[in-house]
Amino acid sequence: MNDLASWHADFPGLLAGSVYAAHGSRVAAAQTLADTGIDVHVDVMAVSEGLPAGVSLDELQRISAVVPSERIGVHVIGSKDFVDAVLPKILAVHPGVVFLPWQAFTDARADAIRMAGGSAWIAVWREWDGLGEPQWPAEPDGVLVMLIQPGTQDRCRLDRIGLVTACTAKFSELPVAVDGGVTEDVAPLCAAAGVHQMVVGRALLTTT
Repeated sequence: MNDLASWHADFPGLLAGSVYAAHGSRVAAAQTLADTGIDVHVDVMAVSEGLPAGVSLDELQRISAVVPSERIGVHVIGSKDFVDAVLPKILAVHPGVVFLPWQAFTDARADAIRMAGGSAWIAVWREWDGLGEPQWPAEPDGVLVMLIQPGTQDRCRLDRIGLVTACTAKFSELPVAVDGGVTEDVAPLCAAAGVHQMVVGRALLTTT
């Protein structure tokens, strides 16, 4: 069973809980998050050797039955072909936000997300270093800065906070979120950098 780490109360309105990290039922973890007023973050990813499976489309469907759709964010991690294979089924549950990898972020896919009632956010890993103007492949509704390589379980790369600060300073019209290795100690650094949301997994969902 998952409980929430007590420090979540220090960041009201800033956290989203990643059910990828949940022990046991991810649907039950999503319900716990929603009941606490925390948004639910879902990683749908291509199978990676040595890592737990991402949230399945069936799990996403069941999560959408217990969590208001506007409170759900779905991060699609994989190739363009993988994105095209799963995106229609993801949009069928009308999540509030869909995060797409840089290489799969196109006007057509972003428009499909918006037509389904969601916001289309771009995930940034090494595609932009924070200097100069980014050459967005299409105009995003928000930016998700990855603090670890997408699809891995590394520790947070603190040097990435500089990119977060560059985003929040440069794009006053775009909300910025962070994901990857956020802990109780890292969260204040992200909040100070001006993020609109922090996606937290294992450091938030504890076991009892």
